[in-house]
Amino acid sequence: MVSFSCQSVAVLGLGLISGSLARALKASTWDGELIGWGPREPSLALGLELGVIDRYSLDLDEVLSIADMVVVGAPPKATGNLLADIVTRCARLERSPVVTDMASIKGFVINGPQQAYDRFVPAHPIAGSEHSGVQASDASLFSGREVILTPLATTDTDAVEQVEAMWQLTGAYLRRMEVDQHDAVLASSSHMPHMVAYALTAALADDSAEPTIHGGGALRDMTRIAGSDPTMWADIAETNRAALLTSIDQFGEQMARLRGLIEAGDDEALKAYFLACREHRRAHDDILNPVQSEGVDTD
Repeated sequence: MVSFSCQSVAVLGLGLISGSLARALKASTWDGELIGWGPREPSLALGLELGVIDRYSLDLDEVLSIADMVVVGAPPKATGNLLADIVTRCARLERSPVVTDMASIKGFVINGPQQAYDRFVPAHPIAGSEHSGVQASDASLFSGREVILTPLATTDTDAVEQVEAMWQLTGAYLRRMEVDQHDAVLASSSHMPHMVAYALTAALADDSAEPTIHGGGALRDMTRIAGSDPTMWADIAETNRAALLTSIDQFGEQMARLRGLIEAGDDEALKAYFLACREHRRAHDDILNPVQSEGVDTD
């Protein structure tokens, strides 16, 4: 196993995910320095106060001149723009740090000069929360969770290995995919559940009977992620539009099928449908609830 040899890691955009990565690295055996950068000082100052980072700077050139690894933590559109800027600045500074991101869309964020930068490793940790901000960061967020890397044909092997080594320190497990495969799979497994939660919540809000006030555990679980950052999810829906529309159509077909079974009053067919769904869900319980036995919610 390759060891993580970077002595300084810069997190650009200090929020829930990047803050959780910083906390996880601090909680690991790694003893390097964590530097924060962002367009707004209050979140950086809070991250320093909370002990998430060791120091921060509002000067991106200063950060890029000292960091061994640069981790971009921002929504897809901002990530793409920032990656392009980073690569241009690194060329001017004559430095080649490892650069990686955490955006949940890969096709959009790789388009630009970063595509030709052989130390750029696109990545996506499959973990999160309906909460946002560095104050919600959690060192255990990635424990037992998947991190997908989508290195390009020109990506330097050492850079990929260093990004993998960093994520292994957080307790995550690694998988590699092609960019297009990643975006299609994540549209169904991550983006679509959020769209369902938003649509269900909107339907509840439009119901004059106010059914939400009578909700229990099922409604809580189904609508929890509707409390997620709306700016980020609007960004994701826009940047992964084609794949997400395909997933929405597939989901619509299932809703139409289920409606038909209910309308027909076909008890046996409904039982068979629900049984198949239950078996599929339970067969993947180790993936969806990897640390359930420890009483930790990492979804």
